[in-house]
Amino acid sequence: MNSLSANDLAEQILSLLPEDGAPVGHRVIRTMLARRLECRIDPNLYFEAVDQLTKAGIIGRARGRGGSIFLAGATDEVVSLSPPEPAGAWNEARLMAPLKHYLENYFGQSLDLPPGSTCIVADTSSRGPKNGQWARPDFIFISIMRFQLLPGRQVDVHSFELKAEAGGTVQAVHEALAQTRFTNFGHLVWHVPFNSKAEARLPEIVNQCERHGIGLLIIRDPNDYQTWETLVDPTPKNTSPATIDAFLLSRLSAEQQNELSKAITER
Repeated sequence: MNSLSANDLAEQILSLLPEDGAPVGHRVIRTMLARRLECRIDPNLYFEAVDQLTKAGIIGRARGRGGSIFLAGATDEVVSLSPPEPAGAWNEARLMAPLKHYLENYFGQSLDLPPGSTCIVADTSSRGPKNGQWARPDFIFISIMRFQLLPGRQVDVHSFELKAEAGGTVQAVHEALAQTRFTNFGHLVWHVPFNSKAEARLPEIVNQCERHGIGLLIIRDPNDYQTWETLVDPTPKNTSPATIDAFLLSRLSAEQQNELSKAITER
C-alpha cells in the first residue's frame, strides 16, 4: 500500500461510512482504514481524501470531539445518537454490576478454555489515561491459557463496550472497534429488552459487527443470564504485544498485575 493515493483512500473511506448518515470520528475512521489496509494512514493523505469528498458534496463534516464525517444526503438531519432513556430504565451504570458478574462467571465458559487457564476481569471504565478518544473500555477480560504439550502461555485480552437500550448505534460499534487498538478482541454489549423498539436497529448492528469483526452480546433481562445471547463472535486483531502490555500497565491495579504475572510465570 506504499502507492496509496488520495483517490484510493477516498474510496476506502466511503465504504466505511454508515449508509444511515451516522457520523464517524476521524480517529475511528483512520483506525479502521489502518486495520483494513494493514498500513499506517498518513494524516495529510487522509485529510486530502476527506477534502476531496467534502468538496464533491459526497460527505459532510461535523466539528467537536476531534471532528467526524458522514455521508451527505443520507438523512435530512443529524439526530442524537443516544436519545434520553425513559425514567426507571436500565442505564449503563446500573448494567455494570450484571455485566461484571457475567464476565466473572459465564464468559470464560463460552471460550472453552483449556484446563488450568486463568481469567482476570477488570473494570476499566474509569481507570487509566483520559487522553485519546474511546480509549476506555468498560471492562476487559484477560485469559491466560496453558497447554499440555506446547510451552509457554497464550494471553488474550478482550475489551467490552457496554450500551444501554438507547445507546445501541453504529457509533457504538465503532467505539468497540477503536478499543481493539489496545486488545486482541472487541465486544459490544447491548441491552435490548424484550419487545423493545430498539429491536428494529438490531439487523444493522449485527451487520456492522460482522463487518468489523466485533463481538455482539445482547442482554434481554439483566437479571436472567439465560436471556443473554452472543449474536456475533469477534475476530482476532493484530495488535502488537507491546501495545497491549502498555495498555494493561495503565489499566490494571497492582494486585491484578501481580495476578497476571503469576499466571504467566508459574509452572
